Amino acid sequence: MLKIDKWLSSQLGYPAYNLNIVGKKNFNFFRYEDETILITIKSKKKIKNSFLKKHKINLLETNLTFFKNSQKKNLESDYFENIRFANVIDKKAILNIAENSFFKSRFFKDKKIKKKLAKKIKRNWVLNFFKKKRGKYLIISEFNKKVVGFLLVLKNKRNYVIDLIAVKKNYQNLGLATKMIKFLENRIFKQSKIGIYVSTQLNNKDSIKLYIKNNFKIKYKRYVYHFNGY
Repeated sequence: MLKIDKWLSSQLGYPAYNLNIVGKKNFNFFRYEDETILITIKSKKKIKNSFLKKHKINLLETNLTFFKNSQKKNLESDYFENIRFANVIDKKAILNIAENSFFKSRFFKDKKIKKKLAKKIKRNWVLNFFKKKRGKYLIISEFNKKVVGFLLVLKNKRNYVIDLIAVKKNYQNLGLATKMIKFLENRIFKQSKIGIYVSTQLNNKDSIKLYIKNNFKIKYKRYVYHFNGY
């Protein structure tokens, strides 16, 4: 069943829907082929190439979802010297990082979505935190008193979800992403153990290494497709 994505529709300027595939009977939307529309299709099984080609559906991402049971560890306070919760003063720097990251995401890989619009989507995605519409916590990393990275966290029932994590290109490989994850585990979690989910693209080798390094295990794989009815 198609589910309207009101927020993404507002960003694109035309209807956007989500569809989780459980069988071919879900593919009942081809009547939209001549309309301006975007349908994001998610499936745990890969769809045959012949079917994709026939109906003009594009595979844009192969996503890996990781999970870990996190247990609080008592780290020295100076370990988090440059890591803290974000405040409104950080907004401009954080949005700038969001605009210039996530180039492996489906919005940038979809040739029918202009790069300028893809950057706007990611910027406004994070902006929703400051509007109190998305996210439980926003953590930042600093270098020489400049914001160079952020971690957006969602609360999902009994678990947490790393929604977005990014570090500016010139400040990668300094351990800042790991420190933000450990900050999440040590400054927020009150229970002895709590679950954390995070997803990334199969071709994002750096992110995969980051999560494995931090003891995340692969939970499942999911294929993400776009149907552009225009």
